[in-house]
Amino acid sequence: MLSIKEWQKKITKYAIDHGFNWIPADIDTMLLRIHSEVSEASEAARDENAGELAEEMADIFIRLVNACEVMGIDLEAEVQKKHRKNLNRDMLHGRKRK
Repeated sequence: MLSIKEWQKKITKYAIDHGFNWIPADIDTMLLRIHSEVSEASEAARDENAGELAEEMADIFIRLVNACEVMGIDLEAEVQKKHRKNLNRDMLHGRKRK
């Protein structure tokens, strides 16, 4: 099984090999592409299309790890750091459920 860092490298190599030579200055466009995939996932969820939802979730991951690699972000390390931070947060992060 590949680590997230290995996926970052593998997916970015594929992107470069297929003409997507992103650079850090392209981060706005890359984030918009992630947003687009999230919108497509939302549509699939609303339509109760589990197969398409799964595919769109994979697209989100692919675009996210590619963006992180381009920006020099070790997503795996950041997820671990954020999870440790979240372990000390209140239930619902201090918000009350309505």
